Amino acid sequence: MLVVQSMRAFAAEAKVKPATLLRLAQRLGYNGWGELKSAFIDDLGLRNDTYVSKAEKLIAKGTQPALYEEVFLAHQANLAFTQAENPHSMQQAVTLLDEAKQVYICGFRASFPIAWLLFYVYRLFNRHVSLIDGLASNIEVFTREITAENCLLLTSFAPYSRESLDVLNAARQAEARIIAITDSPVSPLAQAADCTLLFSLSSPSFFPSVVSGMGVAECLLAMLVARHGREAVSKIESAERYLQSSGAHGLLVYPMGGTIDGQLGDHILIAPPFIVSRSELDFVVDTLHKVISEETHKLARRQL
Repeated sequence: MLVVQSMRAFAAEAKVKPATLLRLAQRLGYNGWGELKSAFIDDLGLRNDTYVSKAEKLIAKGTQPALYEEVFLAHQANLAFTQAENPHSMQQAVTLLDEAKQVYICGFRASFPIAWLLFYVYRLFNRHVSLIDGLASNIEVFTREITAENCLLLTSFAPYSRESLDVLNAARQAEARIIAITDSPVSPLAQAADCTLLFSLSSPSFFPSVVSGMGVAECLLAMLVARHGREAVSKIESAERYLQSSGAHGLLVYPMGGTIDGQLGDHILIAPPFIVSRSELDFVVDTLHKVISEETHKLARRQL
C-alpha cells in the first residue's frame, strides 16, 4: 500500500522501475515521490496532527482579529472549491436519487449535521427517505432492507467512521447505487460510489469545517425540488400546513404599537404562527384586551 511501502517496494509490486514512479510524481507537479506520498497521506486524513496540537496552535495565535478573518476566508475558499468541483456530479446525483425507490441517508459523528439536513428537508417532499442514524445500534435494521433498487446517500470525511464503512459495505453487497459526499476522490466512500460530491473542510480552527458540506446538501435539495416541480411544491405545502396547524413552530412574536389596556407605546404580542392576516391579529388582540380587562377588574374588586 502506498502509505506504508517504500518507493522501491511499491515499484516492485506495480512491476515498474522506481524511476518511473519518480517521473510520475514530477509529472503530477511534485518535487519527488516523498512529496506525492505525503500529499496522499494528507488526503486520507492519516497525518498525525491531532486536534490537541491544532488547538494549541490556536492558543498561540490568540484572539486577534486576524483569526476572525482567517476563519471566514477559509469558508469562502472551501465553498469556491466545492462549487467548482461538482456541477456534473450534482446533476448525476439528482438523477440517481430520482430513480431510486427508496433513499437511505447516512452520516455519523461530525458528518451527522449534513445527513440530518438532507433527511429533514428531503422528507418534506419525498416520503421514501430514511435516515440511518445508529440510534440504539439500529444500523442493521436499515441495511438488511437495502436492495439494488435503492440509493444510499452517504457522507463522511477523514478519519472515516467505522459505522459509515459498515453501511457502505452493506450497500455494496446489496448492489444499491451509492452517492458519496466526501472530502477526497481517493476516500473509501468515493472509491465505492457511483457518484461523488466533493467538499473541502480546511479550517484554521482545530476541527474540520463542514460548511461546504452543508452547501452541497442545500444545493442538492434545491435541485431535487426543481426536478420534482409542482409535485414537490404540493407536498411541501401540505407539510407546511400541518406544521402550522399543529403548532409545531411554537409561538411567534408580533411587534405592535398603539394602546393596550390604556398604555400607549410599543408592545409585542406572542401568539401561535397560524395568524396570517391582519383581521386574525386584530381578533387576537381584542380577545386578549377583553380577557385582561375582565381579570384586572376582578382583581380590583377583590382588593376592595
